[in-house]
Amino acid sequence: MDRPRRLFAPELPPAGGLIELPDESARHARVLRLVAGQRVELFDGRLGQADAVIEALSRERIVCRTQPRQLLPAPAPALHLVLGVPKGSKVEDVLRMLAELGVASLHLAQCERSVPRAGDAPARMARLARVALEACAQSGQPLATTVLAPAPLLQVADAVPGAARRLVFWERARTALDAALAGAQSGPEVWAVVGPEGGLSEREVAELQARGFAAVGLGSALLRVETAAPVAAALLLDRMGRLQG
Repeated sequence: MDRPRRLFAPELPPAGGLIELPDESARHARVLRLVAGQRVELFDGRLGQADAVIEALSRERIVCRTQPRQLLPAPAPALHLVLGVPKGSKVEDVLRMLAELGVASLHLAQCERSVPRAGDAPARMARLARVALEACAQSGQPLATTVLAPAPLLQVADAVPGAARRLVFWERARTALDAALAGAQSGPEVWAVVGPEGGLSEREVAELQARGFAAVGLGSALLRVETAAPVAAALLLDRMGRLQG
């Protein structure tokens, strides 16, 4: 039997019951040609899932009757990405791709070559949280990426759990990713650093290496930050076995 289609529901009732799904879920249901009476799986982007049946579906709305919310295990091993704050709205594009891939958290880091961003920080972080949830809803990931407000790079590095594997992607590194992972102890999670436009300075890389980060490269091409971050995440998730069917 085919697995039921998955639809996003931001608030799943713990004990089950009737709920109306958001507009994007109604649009998704129409694209999938779902009909009233059809079984679906609802997910909330916070590891919650519930079996449900479509009670009513129209052009404007979709109503489902759900079973009690179940808690799914978090995807493992977890990947946490530390990103040097990029210019403008690039972080939103990067975040969308990371969330679709299933990165656990995005830690924005203030680096020597980061460009300071003016504006309302709380509003900005709220916007990024919405972007992560929207990407989670689109991709069907069980857990939306958590986004952490900008903090100094080495402060973020000092907060990495002791058992985590640590990598820093640097254009001048000569060690390949597979070689670095082969030489590292396995751990429950991986933390990876990607610098901002202009890259990380030699001092920053040295400080990270002193904290146990292995410097690795992404080949000979010089990649933009909005390319390097999702490429690094995809490569790591593949090596971690997270992209295997």
